[in-house]
Amino acid sequence: MKLARKITLALVLLAFAVIAGLETIEVQRELNRSALDMQHDHRLLGHTLGGSFVRAWELEGEDEALTLLADANRFQEQVRLSWLWLDSPLAQELPPGQVEALREGRDTSFLDDRLPPGLLRSFTPVTIDDRQGAIEIIEPLTEQRLHVRQTVVGTVVATGAITLAFLVVAMAMGRRLVGRPVEQLADLAQRIGHGDLEARVHLRQKDELATLADAMNQMAGGLAAAREQLVAETAARLSTLEHLRHADRLATVGKLASGMAHELGTPLNVVLGRAKMITTGEAEGEESLECARIISQQVQHMTSIIRQLLDFARRRTPRRTPEDLSKLVERTLTLLQPMAARRNVVLASETPGPLSLEVDAGQLQQALTNLVVNGLQAMKRPGTLRVRLGRARALPPVELGGPEAEWVRVDVVDEGEGIAPEVLPRVFEPFFTTKDVGEGTGLGLSVSYGLIRDHGGWISVSSEPGSGSCFSIFLPPEARDSVKDSKDTEGTKP
Repeated sequence: MKLARKITLALVLLAFAVIAGLETIEVQRELNRSALDMQHDHRLLGHTLGGSFVRAWELEGEDEALTLLADANRFQEQVRLSWLWLDSPLAQELPPGQVEALREGRDTSFLDDRLPPGLLRSFTPVTIDDRQGAIEIIEPLTEQRLHVRQTVVGTVVATGAITLAFLVVAMAMGRRLVGRPVEQLADLAQRIGHGDLEARVHLRQKDELATLADAMNQMAGGLAAAREQLVAETAARLSTLEHLRHADRLATVGKLASGMAHELGTPLNVVLGRAKMITTGEAEGEESLECARIISQQVQHMTSIIRQLLDFARRRTPRRTPEDLSKLVERTLTLLQPMAARRNVVLASETPGPLSLEVDAGQLQQALTNLVVNGLQAMKRPGTLRVRLGRARALPPVELGGPEAEWVRVDVVDEGEGIAPEVLPRVFEPFFTTKDVGEGTGLGLSVSYGLIRDHGGWISVSSEPGSGSCFSIFLPPEARDSVKDSKDTEGTKP
């Protein structure tokens, strides 16, 4: 409605200015015409009396001529007549140029505003016995001023009435043609903004607003179709991502299985030996009880190892709980210790102490496991793989946004062959791998990146050929939900 009011006000002001201007010109024209009429009447009266005045002066003398003017004054209430010699002192009081014009035989007049409401003084030149004089005609401007006042008042009233009528009509038309359609369009925009893509508006008028309404209706239809397509694509991508993560988890479990066999071999040998001692009767009494206790202890140890492996491989929805990252790192390195031992690699952790954070422990362990396994596979010679935990200030990548802040940082540093510069930008792409056949599917880093993004963080990598690589996990100090877009679901690199 504000737009309609502004348009109406602008039109009313324009109409008022035009009408006022025209009326002002008309009033000024009327005033000029009235002044000319008065001057014409004075000139006509002056010349008429001038001839009679000269004849009376010449035939009967000065007194009779002045009596003629006095008699004329008695019959004129507004106009006053008098005689003036041009060589008298009174003539010198006239405005400059008046006396010279009269001596040249020209009629003159001027407005005298010394006494309100002002006087119109006209002079008609008359020559008597070679001596120059003039008949002065004086008329107050009372009637003229009254006429002007009445004209101005009438003009103002007429202008006000016309403006008021125009305002009422313009307001009604503005409300109908602009205000109401704009309100409908604004309501449609708000409903679309709130997610109601089925809303529509239909305007009967045939103008630009109706065109805009049709365009907004088409936009709403297009958004509804796009939303349905996006929902379907998002569901498909999330399903695919979950399958990829599960497949990567199972692949990692397969890698851990060989290490598990070695890890379970020792307690199984202990259990087998103690069981034989009991069955053969070699252990009796207190010794058999000790064997049973050792068997129970080793079985619990194996059960704990298997449960950790099953928890790691089980497919489930993300579940965030407070977790000590220091213990999670130690747990992960313990699971990977057999694989590291076969490669003659020492796993070392550098943690400052307990560091609690709300995370999905299984998903974070999966991401960390992928990075450690990736580092182990990159180390072709014996060495040390370090996992460092701490806090660091960092600037998030563009897709996360935000200022530089403090983040929880987990570094996985290997002493492998490093990554070539042309390969480095692609390490987080799905199915991209430079490993030997049978050592990787190309999903580990991609899935790990997606898991960390789900926690509101990211993974960065730095590497130089021949000097090893450092993969850094950045996690927010507090719980933060990640905005999932196409890049998140596909696990692309920042």
